[in-house]
Amino acid sequence: MKIVERNAAQGYYDSMAANQTQHRRKRGTAAPELAEGEYTVDQLAHVTGSTVRNIRAYQDKDVLPPPEKRGRLGVYKEHHVSRLHLINNLLDRGFSIGNIKELLDAWLTGRELGDILGLEHAITHAFTSEKPRAYSVPELLKMFGLGAINKELIDEAVELKLLKRKGLKLVAESPSLIEAGAGLIEVGMPFEEMLELLRLLRGNVQRAADNLVEVAFPRFDTFGDELPPKEDIQKLSELIWKLRPIAHTAIRAEAEMALNRAIQKRLGDRLLSTLQSLQTED
Repeated sequence: MKIVERNAAQGYYDSMAANQTQHRRKRGTAAPELAEGEYTVDQLAHVTGSTVRNIRAYQDKDVLPPPEKRGRLGVYKEHHVSRLHLINNLLDRGFSIGNIKELLDAWLTGRELGDILGLEHAITHAFTSEKPRAYSVPELLKMFGLGAINKELIDEAVELKLLKRKGLKLVAESPSLIEAGAGLIEVGMPFEEMLELLRLLRGNVQRAADNLVEVAFPRFDTFGDELPPKEDIQKLSELIWKLRPIAHTAIRAEAEMALNRAIQKRLGDRLLSTLQSLQTED
């Protein structure tokens, strides 16, 4: 990760945003109502796992479009969320901000901006309605029935990427998965076995997802490192949006049927034997 790039801008932007927020509070100015899919800079930082400082820096370097101005308020929208996800993804892969700007400029040359942004949003959009949630270590220990002496076990959840460290907090991209893990603990499953189950589940689902993508997108591989032509960009975006709900439905349905089969296999014969025994006694 290009840590230097991410922290290139100094704390000036954060302190300036904090001072403006404090000033508005002193004046008694209420925050304006925003529509669904609209964000203040603080909200944008939260939903993308970024910081106000980095958002300002990306705007200064022309890799993130400026917000819409409503009076003195800057309003960000879904395309800003998508662009930030893309920037963070590329930074994680070792690209510098300069590289990213060159890449984006090259993509936009000779093609419709709307098509590029549509593909960008389709690729980076998280197919979930969940909002990331931060947990404290004591909160997680209590949820998972662990004592303070076992807090190193939380590191295993971090290694599995169920949680990410952020300062003194641990952030879950999917709080429902954390809740499911806690539910397994409640029904008596040991913590280590719960993690192993989630690890196995993730591996199987990931293989299924990889295979699905390999089957669905082969014709777009013919372009190599080049961006597809305009007509194919639109088709590729449409394919991604169609594929997401289909995959979600298929995986959920298959998981439910597999669970039914497992329960019947494990308990069905025993229940039948018990009923037959009761009939014999009668």
